[in-house]
Amino acid sequence: MTYTDVIILIPCHSLEDFPSDVGESAAAGLLNAFAVAFHPAILHKMPQLPRWHRADDPPHPQPGQLVMIPESSVSWLPHDWVNQAREAEAVVVEGVSDRDELLQAALLPLASTGDAPLDAEFVRDCLALGTVWLSVELLTRHMRNFGNVDEIRFQNRVIGTARAVLAHDRETAQAHLQAAFEILLEAREQFYPVDSYLIDLCLLIPDVVNEEFAAQIRSTTAWNLLVSGTDLTTIAEQHPEIAADLKTAVAEQRICVLAAEQDDSSVPVLPMSSWLHHLLTGQQTFRRLLGATPNVWGRRRFGLSPVWPQILQQLGYVGALHVAIDDGIYPDAEHSRMRWQGNDGTLLEAFSRIPLAADGAATFLRAPQRLAESMDNDHVAAICFARWPEVKTPWLEDWRRSQKYAPVLGKFITFDRLFTVTASPGRISNHHAGDYFTPFLLQHVARREANPISRYADHVLRSQRFDQARWCQAMSRMLHQQPISPDDLALRQRLEAAGPDGKRDGDVGELTRDLAEYESLSARELTQTLLHGASQTPGMMILNPQRFGRRLHVPWPAGTPYPPVSGAVKAIEPGQNQHPGEVIVDVPGFGFAWLPTSGPSATPAKRSSLRPRMPNDAWTIFNERFEVTLNEATGGIGQVRHPQKRQNRFSQLVSFRYPRERQIPGGEGEPPFKSQYAETRCTGHQLIREHGAWQEFATEGEIIDQLTGQVLAQFQQRTKLDRYRPAIEIDVSLTAVVVPDGDPWNNYFCLRFAWESSSAAVTRCLVDEASEVSNDRFETTEYIEIADETERLTIIPYGLPFHRKTGPRMLDALLIVHGETRRDFHFAVAMDQTYPLEAAREATLPALIVPTESGPPRGASTGWLLHIDTRGMELLELHDLGETDSATTSPVGYVLRVLETEGRGRTARIRLFRSPIAAIKRALSGTTEYPLPLEGDAVICEFKPYELAEIELRF
Repeated sequence: MTYTDVIILIPCHSLEDFPSDVGESAAAGLLNAFAVAFHPAILHKMPQLPRWHRADDPPHPQPGQLVMIPESSVSWLPHDWVNQAREAEAVVVEGVSDRDELLQAALLPLASTGDAPLDAEFVRDCLALGTVWLSVELLTRHMRNFGNVDEIRFQNRVIGTARAVLAHDRETAQAHLQAAFEILLEAREQFYPVDSYLIDLCLLIPDVVNEEFAAQIRSTTAWNLLVSGTDLTTIAEQHPEIAADLKTAVAEQRICVLAAEQDDSSVPVLPMSSWLHHLLTGQQTFRRLLGATPNVWGRRRFGLSPVWPQILQQLGYVGALHVAIDDGIYPDAEHSRMRWQGNDGTLLEAFSRIPLAADGAATFLRAPQRLAESMDNDHVAAICFARWPEVKTPWLEDWRRSQKYAPVLGKFITFDRLFTVTASPGRISNHHAGDYFTPFLLQHVARREANPISRYADHVLRSQRFDQARWCQAMSRMLHQQPISPDDLALRQRLEAAGPDGKRDGDVGELTRDLAEYESLSARELTQTLLHGASQTPGMMILNPQRFGRRLHVPWPAGTPYPPVSGAVKAIEPGQNQHPGEVIVDVPGFGFAWLPTSGPSATPAKRSSLRPRMPNDAWTIFNERFEVTLNEATGGIGQVRHPQKRQNRFSQLVSFRYPRERQIPGGEGEPPFKSQYAETRCTGHQLIREHGAWQEFATEGEIIDQLTGQVLAQFQQRTKLDRYRPAIEIDVSLTAVVVPDGDPWNNYFCLRFAWESSSAAVTRCLVDEASEVSNDRFETTEYIEIADETERLTIIPYGLPFHRKTGPRMLDALLIVHGETRRDFHFAVAMDQTYPLEAAREATLPALIVPTESGPPRGASTGWLLHIDTRGMELLELHDLGETDSATTSPVGYVLRVLETEGRGRTARIRLFRSPIAAIKRALSGTTEYPLPLEGDAVICEFKPYELAEIELRF
């Protein structure tokens, strides 16, 4: 038997309303029907091409017909039509979706085509022609055009191909097939006469590396690979031959490797030092294993942020994948090419079209529509298919096979070539930090992971301590004119491995001990350098690794003489009531102060007395700056005010939020009210300290379900007021906690804050940079600032990252959600601080104090080693020159990595303990931007808002 006609019944009236939103099986049935219809054994005796027909009005069946009825068309058929067709000796294949099963059913009735099997490659190419023909026809309709394929020429070429394949005439079959694909290309070019592009993006992890992936590496069709540094290292260790082939493919530019950091870390919630560590470590890994540094950025896990364009451009990236493959909220306007503007104004080319899942038939049924959208809206038409190495569906291979003959639907291209060989549209996408929101908290809770909140706080505080110790070590080496060798690299790697994305099954306690030892060793190393040649007078060295001057409380050993109140020493607070004595010391930014611990003990200087405590002060602590009144009902802070002003600055309490609002019965004679929060009741209070540097008040109470009377938790709160700094410290401990479950953003224990002005601007710190809070839910580990025209309030959460605005004047700092085991929390609130990041660092970072056997330093008892005269600047790191394109050959030189944090352009004067002979501003990659002017011992450098730059200094 041979077929004289092939009919595909479709569940619509024409190709104009061809269904594109159907289930997976139905989509596979439609696509495979058109592919199978182009099999050479089916076509070689036919006088015409396969044709489609509406299923609700099928043609009269004839003998020798092959009628394919996809699954989605079965319900459209007239009653008993299938039986009538079979009685008319037509071959009916009904409801079969799998391609192999459909081929078997369609080919079974045919007579033998000879002893020699058909060329399998040509057969698959013919099936691909059927898929591409349908896609071109659908694309034509989506582009609002009529079908414009030259049907007579196309028919002759397709039938000619089939007959040549059956005759085993490879050369003729090749020529006909080439011409058939080119006819389809001509039809597409009538409505889109320029190149369009197809992007094949393969996601790679070690578990899916196999022989099939190894074969794909040798493919000549361009494709892209998304893999992390850690996964690539594992693959290279387990499959060295595949790693070698991958290196070759990258060198031949057949594969573009998209890479983010060493690991897909939760960077939006991490400090800048962690960002740069993961990114630079990842670059080193890719250079070592692939012989090249990736120049296109992408990641599987959510990590989008407006901080990226500046960092990536400085490291030589030409583009980025602005897409969340994982989850999360981000600006999802789709463009094949856009200019992604960072918060500093840097522009980076980016691809933001959401990738299509290449393992689904429904994807390829919708692909013509998605390609038409790009043709309509993009300067450069392109769509992306994302997949794992093993793709069981045949349609991506159909599209790839068409590349051998003509780029009918588009050219497969790598991302780096897309960004470098196509024209940029000039469209600028300026997205703000508030446009991005991570899914991390929801994911941790959904996976039942431990400590979804405190894991971030632990890492942030450890990272800050490491950076302080690193500064001490680097400054000591610079004073000796020695290289800043990476002695701490292993510790840094362990610190990052134990971060919020680590398995957390290692010995975190051992890491904490090693970090404390490194901190102590680095501080002692710098102290010994500063005291070189000093006299043998015992004392105490206080080091300040921060840019700004700090007023520090230095605990003074009992029985040790107090230093005189002069110079750096501002006050002495003798010990009282089991509280140790303290010396209040001003230490310069990036500086030190040395205090003697021998000689006659100084008498504490007189100071202004606080007003006497009044009978109505039973719930109040106060100093010269503020009066803090505790709330008798809740045990939290009821009001904070200046002694000469009546308005309340803020209030605070511990609370619990329910998933939804509830109606609460009122008290006797009072109406019911609605609330989403439990009731906080104070059950006791005590004044702990009222003399010296601190005033401290303790309260305790319960958090109660108003409807059932159940105690959800018991709490203790200590509220401390610092006499020497405009800050209030809040320590909260929760016990007997009924752990919440469900959506962690709606069901949690929290610390609630309220302030007076509903028009106050709320700002958070994101990656060391100030950013406006524009959404109810947001993340920050450093601070939240509430500011109006005259007053500023800075809430410092000590690394706790997740917060929620619950109104124009209220804020919840999340403490406990499902899985969280921490029960002790620390907050600080700084008042009227112009630079909130400085206030946050002053609150969270302890002083570095080193007892000494000698002193004072030969130059002076106090001084600075590095000075940046402009506020709002953050020194991230000191390191050696590394690779640089500078022509200067001086053997002594160092690099300062500096960040502008306030979003304001400024000129900074940078001074060191030695006068440099040359200074250069450079990118993170080490490439020179321009030389910097010198004024005496100062380097003058201009910074754009939020600019990150490296200053290379030669001595």
